[in-house]
Amino acid sequence: RILRDIGHGGFGKTYLAEDINRFNERCVLKELAPIAENQDSLEKAKELFSREAEVLYKLKHPQIPRFREWFAESTRQSMFLVQDYVEGPTYQDVLRDRQNQSLAFSEPEVVTVLMQLLPVLSYIHGMGVVHRDLSPDNLICRNRDRLPVLIDFGGVKEVTVSALQGRTPTQASKQNVTLIGKPGYSPEEQMRRGQVTAASDLYALG
Repeated sequence: RILRDIGHGGFGKTYLAEDINRFNERCVLKELAPIAENQDSLEKAKELFSREAEVLYKLKHPQIPRFREWFAESTRQSMFLVQDYVEGPTYQDVLRDRQNQSLAFSEPEVVTVLMQLLPVLSYIHGMGVVHRDLSPDNLICRNRDRLPVLIDFGGVKEVTVSALQGRTPTQASKQNVTLIGKPGYSPEEQMRRGQVTAASDLYALG
């Protein structure tokens, strides 16, 4: 049961919902509704969305929203992903509030966030996953314990030897690479050539 719209982008919409099969627990419902100019763009959007579902299913960490469900709805030609709802503002919201008061994050606060997030990155990298879109709007400051929660794995890339099929990163980057990231956070080689490693997330975190 959809309660309200909580976000939208080029690939779809995100809703706050209630899971009526789980005693009306609140959850997040992500719908793939891409603004695609052609069939290739649509297929790429579906690929990214399917990848997010597969990766979230594998990831089990207290600072990553738990995967609940994945399904398709033929009448709307849409695909949906359901995951736990994390209550709290994004770090982009917190930053904006600070800026409106002419305030900034203190050095101890920054160090604390770093120390709280590094184990999360260590975990996903150990699972062979690079987030690729680490930025303040993809981090939620969870209300109940004030820990940062990493969200939005739509840009993940599994780092495996088979994915490169023996090609060098430079060669692989020229073949069907999706460029994902945010200026100011993602490293230059990711933004320009689609080359990502675990170091790309560490750069974005820094």
